[in-house]
Amino acid sequence: MSIVVWEWQNELNIYLPYSALVSEQLEAARNNNVKVVPLGGIDPYLETFEVNIPMMKQKTTYNGKTREIRRVLIDSSHPFARGVKWEWNFKHDHWFPYNTEVAKKIQECADGGGAAPLQLPTLLPGYSIDVRTMIQTNVNTGFQRKIRRATCPPYHNPGPSSRPTPSVQQPPVPQQPARQRVSMPTSSQRVPTFPASQPASQPASQPAAAFPTAAQPRPLSSTQPAAANPSRVRGRPAPAATYPQAASSNASRPGPSSGNSSRAGATSSSQGTPLSNTLQSIIRSSCTAYQQMGPTPDVCPVCQNNMTDPSDYTTHPSLTGLQQDRITLKCNHHIHTQCLHALISQSSSSTSFSCLECQRSYGVRSGDQPTSGKMAVKVDNSISLAGYEQFGTIIVTYNFTSGTQNGVAYSAHGFPRTAYFPDSDEGNDVVDLIKVAFKRRLIFTIGDSVTTGAKNCVVWNDIHHKTSMRRNDTYGYPDPGYLARVRAELKSKGVE
Repeated sequence: MSIVVWEWQNELNIYLPYSALVSEQLEAARNNNVKVVPLGGIDPYLETFEVNIPMMKQKTTYNGKTREIRRVLIDSSHPFARGVKWEWNFKHDHWFPYNTEVAKKIQECADGGGAAPLQLPTLLPGYSIDVRTMIQTNVNTGFQRKIRRATCPPYHNPGPSSRPTPSVQQPPVPQQPARQRVSMPTSSQRVPTFPASQPASQPASQPAAAFPTAAQPRPLSSTQPAAANPSRVRGRPAPAATYPQAASSNASRPGPSSGNSSRAGATSSSQGTPLSNTLQSIIRSSCTAYQQMGPTPDVCPVCQNNMTDPSDYTTHPSLTGLQQDRITLKCNHHIHTQCLHALISQSSSSTSFSCLECQRSYGVRSGDQPTSGKMAVKVDNSISLAGYEQFGTIIVTYNFTSGTQNGVAYSAHGFPRTAYFPDSDEGNDVVDLIKVAFKRRLIFTIGDSVTTGAKNCVVWNDIHHKTSMRRNDTYGYPDPGYLARVRAELKSKGVE
């Protein structure tokens, strides 16, 4: 029988495992139709995070930022199922786990004798692992870290009668549906959209459920730290509110008066802000009418009804221009138009939305980067970067001043900041994309400073920059995969 491991996605788009206890509790919550799980009730080190299961998002409770999460199925032969994990050493006694896929490959290599170093260009690009010497090596810089095989509580599925811990919040579950829909906030109950990060370490009795994020150098990246590490902010109580149920005229949500158990007629109002004309135009140009292609109906990712059934959200007047209530987006994912409206009406953007399944952006996404920022670009042909000796160097300089945004004062520390790119065709293409991202206010955001701990600062926004020209520096070159990674980071924000 397959065993479920829950994982979260870090800023490099790498998934990393929660602990066995957290995974079991998340799976129990899912089995019991629980929507929102405050992780602090399971592990005190995760007190600033909660998981929205229908959305498959992990949220930082004090700033609303989110990261993707996923469920991974493993079999009983996987090291996690046998109480074994593989970890790499950050420094001193700080160890962090590899994810399910990498751990399995390392264990298979060890079981086979490890005659040759293990290289995983897709799962662990730029690194090799030698299980005989227990060393991980950065193939570009030669920098090495220790790895180890350690024990942990075995991962297993919750029993059929298992229920989540009392700390898991359980809003009332409707009687009719077998699947729990995603509840959207009303206009008076706006809930910020969801990211997060993980704690740096855990007690020895609890297997680490984290990967070093912004607070420590990351072994899988040679770029500068991300914007902030929320796990370092302690003492902020997690809010006790779950995502509110959509309004319904019948609390018990009965079906039609005919007694049919179908969910038709059990609709509710999305009560969202009317969509802008721009968004409505983007929706119309980004979709086609839904047609069932396989033997079974597709499932709407928001309400979790079959696409052949009605949505749980009544059509808002601003969507009446659409001629169908079931659509397929250009990314080939399906959704009810009413559910799409309920999903994007909680967003602050009036010019873009993202597919809930693949995160593809439609329209023009903008961020909250302060408008005081300036970006300057110049080329110096007298200097070159390691690995790009035949090219000059593009020098990008950012400058911000302290100010106020949306009534909140913010500070700008450490500016001007300078980043370096090779003056190659690919380097110029990336810089052109970065210019677009800067104009859309996506390069920086306002958050907590990793280096100083100051609050409400202008910080990087997960688009990594090389800020050093020194060879083999942590934040410098050579790094053959860097430009491709930056393209991927920009694409995830709708810049391509």
